[in-house]
Amino acid sequence: MALPFFKKGKDKAAPPPKAAARPATSAAANESVPTETLLTMEMGGSGIVVEETSGAPQSPIDEAAILYASGQADTAEQLLHGMLNNGDRRAWHMLFDLYRVRNQEKEFEQLALDYAMRFETSPPVWQSLAPTAPAKPQAQTESLELPGLLDKNAAATLREGIAAMPKTAVVRIDFSRIEMIDEAGAEACTQILAVARKAKRKFQVSGVDRLIALLQDLLRATHSRAGHWLLLLELYQTLGQQEPFEDLAVDYAVRFEMSPPSWVAVQAAEVVQAAPTEPVDDALRLSGEITPANDSSLQQLGGYAATHTEVIVDLSQVTRVDYGSVSQFISVLMQCLGSGKSITLRGHNALIHELFRVMGIDQLAQLIPHQPR
Repeated sequence: MALPFFKKGKDKAAPPPKAAARPATSAAANESVPTETLLTMEMGGSGIVVEETSGAPQSPIDEAAILYASGQADTAEQLLHGMLNNGDRRAWHMLFDLYRVRNQEKEFEQLALDYAMRFETSPPVWQSLAPTAPAKPQAQTESLELPGLLDKNAAATLREGIAAMPKTAVVRIDFSRIEMIDEAGAEACTQILAVARKAKRKFQVSGVDRLIALLQDLLRATHSRAGHWLLLLELYQTLGQQEPFEDLAVDYAVRFEMSPPSWVAVQAAEVVQAAPTEPVDDALRLSGEITPANDSSLQQLGGYAATHTEVIVDLSQVTRVDYGSVSQFISVLMQCLGSGKSITLRGHNALIHELFRVMGIDQLAQLIPHQPR
């Protein structure tokens, strides 16, 4: 099995440029991409054979991944924008994750709209990866988690749960598990939310973007029912999103030839992150940036790998792996392989995934990147 490794290649000249001209943006970006030397390590019965090959990026996707890893996020963003018209969804998802890391929700939503129009499918939903300040504690918050099917039974549970709470309590509703919505459940849920809103109940909601995306998919179908439209209108009302409410209300009136609900100014619900699920394995969970100046994560990885036969590393909260840290990262993985350990790296964003691919880490470990929803 050939395993790629690399080292700094300051003493080795970069390969000559190809004859074919590259786009101006890509060429400019390529000039600032660090130069590395890849080492191909052949692990066989006769020992380890090392061969050096050029580590220059072979495509704009490679360049963008390395630029981001090198701390040049603005240049990477410019390069990714220039690739959106070529139909390669990797560039889109890298840009989505770049906006998530940089907490640029407005740019993310515009990109999501362009993505939906280009590929005629639902785009990823917004979820920031940027570091956040600790949430302020709530005086009293009651949580209600809805099941995978939003039907009359689920709505009844929601109604009873809200009714049992003190009127001063903050009602937290988790929509993140919902996969299907029937018409009766949609109608009942609409009525429950409307009654609670008129009673001036305070809401926190999680997973609401996913529910909205499901409803939008239903509304695009020719057989969509009025109950689904009304639930989406009520969600926009609950969230204080007047512009999408008004746009949908016009479409509702045209579609069903009925007067839609009217907008009412209310205190908007607070959107919060869904509570993380309990881990089902003994994975090492890293977070933040992995850089030469902050190598505690790699130290954790080395210590964890020393005591585990199955090395599982969760990178879902890692925003960037610095280009200068990749050699040490690979060194730890090589030690694991030499000890007969299996390695799984999971949950990483698209920018990190493409960096791992460029540097050959996909040949050292099983990669399970974050799947946008």
